[in-house]
This record gives sequence, structure tokens and C-alpha cells, in this order.
Amino acid sequence: MVDSTQVDPFDQMPIIHIENDVDDHYLIEKALQTALIRNPVRFFRDGQQALLYLQTTEEVPLVILCDVIMPGMDGFELRDRIAADPVLHMKAIPFVYFSTWGNKALVEKAYQGPVQGYHLKGRSFADLQSELSLIVAYWKRCLHPRSFQ
Repeated sequence: MVDSTQVDPFDQMPIIHIENDVDDHYLIEKALQTALIRNPVRFFRDGQQALLYLQTTEEVPLVILCDVIMPGMDGFELRDRIAADPVLHMKAIPFVYFSTWGNKALVEKAYQGPVQGYHLKGRSFADLQSELSLIVAYWKRCLHPRSFQ
């Protein structure tokens, strides 16, 4: 018999959401709640804020959901800075672009560096919820170096 009160350790890992649009952050938070995803969400409005957090936190994030186009440090530069930082690189935090925009040029640029996916937010709240559920479920099940700690 499985103890339903047992806490999944992956539920404790924060989801990092980097997005300069506060309304989008609100919708993502609501979609995660509706999908019964219990992970805390750490919201950052730009890549520089997120990088500082990642370099200083003791938390181990489940996944980084990053918009592509943002003022200041965009998603591409953030991805490159994380990959160039030996400590952050070894943390093996999945980096997933999560954007409203997707065209051939953006996707090709995204895959010029280390990235674990490029997802669109969708056209409806149901699409958003479905996409977030897919991403989170995948990274909770996927083995990576942190799986063995």
C-alpha cells in the first residue's frame, strides 16, 4: 500500500520562470495550480535577476522556463551564461524556452547552445496548462545527474 501523504521530493524543487510580462507570470502560476503542480515558482523579470539567483541559491530548481525575448539579458544570453559558469553547468538544471513566439529563426538560434526544449505557451489557458503539465511531468521523471544525490 502506498502512503498518499508521502511527499515527492521533486515537488519541493522550484520552477524558475523568467518572463518580463507580469500578466504571463500570473497566468502560468494559475495554470500550474490548476494542473495540481505543487512546485514553488520563482519569478524573475529578466535574465540578470535569474542568473544572480541561480549563482547564489542553495535551492535546486526542477526546471528553468525562460522567455526568449526580454529587455536586458534575453533568454539566449542567459542560457549562454549558465552554460559558461562551471558551477551552474554542473547543477544540470534543465533549460527550456517557454515563449509566445516561435519561428524558424528563433528556434534555430535557441538550439545553437545547450537547451532542453522550446515550447510555445499556446493560444488558450487549457493549452498553457497542458504544455506546463507535459514539461513538469517530463522533468520529474527524467534521469539527470541530480537524480542520484
